[in-house]
Amino acid sequence: MSSSSTDQPTPAEYLPVLFGFAINQIGGVTSRLGIPDALAASALTADELATATGAHAGFLLRLLRAATTAGLLAVDAQGRFSLTVLGGMYRSDSPVQAAPLDAMHAAPAVWQAWGALEESVRTGKPAFNLVHGKGLFDHLGGDPELAGRFHAAMGAGSAVQLPAITRGFDFTGFGHVIDVGGGNGTHLAAILAANPALRGTVFDTADGVLEAPGVLKDAGVADRCEITAGSFFDSVPAGADGYLLKNILHDWDDASSKKILDNIRSGLARNGRVVVFSSVLSEGRQNEDPLEALGAAIFDIEMMVVTTGRERTLTEFEQLFAASGLRLTKVTPLPCPFLYYALEAVAA
Repeated sequence: MSSSSTDQPTPAEYLPVLFGFAINQIGGVTSRLGIPDALAASALTADELATATGAHAGFLLRLLRAATTAGLLAVDAQGRFSLTVLGGMYRSDSPVQAAPLDAMHAAPAVWQAWGALEESVRTGKPAFNLVHGKGLFDHLGGDPELAGRFHAAMGAGSAVQLPAITRGFDFTGFGHVIDVGGGNGTHLAAILAANPALRGTVFDTADGVLEAPGVLKDAGVADRCEITAGSFFDSVPAGADGYLLKNILHDWDDASSKKILDNIRSGLARNGRVVVFSSVLSEGRQNEDPLEALGAAIFDIEMMVVTTGRERTLTEFEQLFAASGLRLTKVTPLPCPFLYYALEAVAA
C-alpha cells in the first residue's frame, strides 16, 4: 500500500530512490563476473562460484547474498545458488538480455559519469564529457571493453525493439526506405524480411556499415538492399519515399537533430515520409503506465549523462520537425518498453 501524505514512505517506495545505485552495481557486477552463465547448467555453492569466476570467496558470498535479496538469485538449504526468472535475464543466451544493458550501465566509465550528474545539470554539459574529457562515442574508440559492452547493450535493446517495429508498424505503403544511421543493417534486414515487396538502403559511416553486407546476406535480403556510406550531417541519399530514424535523434541536441532532418527533407521524395522510432516522454497522456513513463524519463537523464542528446515529448518532436519544414502526421504506439512510438512526418 502506498503511503499517504501523513505517513512515512515505505521501504518499497524509498529503497529504489535512495539505494538504486547499489542495486545497479549488484546486478552489474554479478553480470560482469559471469555468475548467471555459470549457474545456467546447475546450482553452485559460493565456493564453486568463486572458483569459476576467480573472485574472492568471502566478498563474493556477500555479493551473492545481496543478489539473492534483490531477487536475482535463490539459495537452498545446502547453500547452493541458482537463478531466478529475473536472474535468468542476465544469461548471455537469454532472449531478453538484461546482462548487456546492465553491464554497460554499471561499467566504471559510465558509472563515473553518472556521479557527475549534478555538475552536468549545473553547467549544461554532458556528464561523460566532464569526467572523461571527451564524449562517449569518441571514448569508445580507445576503450575496447566498454565498446564491446556498449554494442552488446545496443543489440539487446534492438532484440526487443525490432519485433515491436516489424509487428506494430505498417510498411506496406513504402516502396524504398533508407535506414539513416542504420549501422550494420540489423534493423533494416528485419524490416525487409518481414516485407518482401520492400527495397531498402542502409546509410551510415564507412565504419558503421562494415558488417552490413554479411548481415544482409545472412538475412536473405541483400538483393533488395543497397549500402551507402556517408555522414548524415553532410547529406543523405535522395529519392526514397521513406526515411527511418531508429534511436538516432535522441543521441543529439536540437541543432544537430535539425541538421539531420534538414538533409533528409532536402532529399525526400514527393509524398515521402520520415519515420522516427523513439521513446516519447510523458505529457500526462491517458492510460500510460507510470513505470513506462519513469523508464522514458530515466532514458532522458541517461542521454544527459552520456551524450549531447535528449528524449523528447510529442510537443518537442512537433517543434523539431517544424524547424526542418516537416509536419508530424501520425503517432503509432508500439508494443515495446518504454513509451516507444513510431512518429511519421511529411513535408509541411
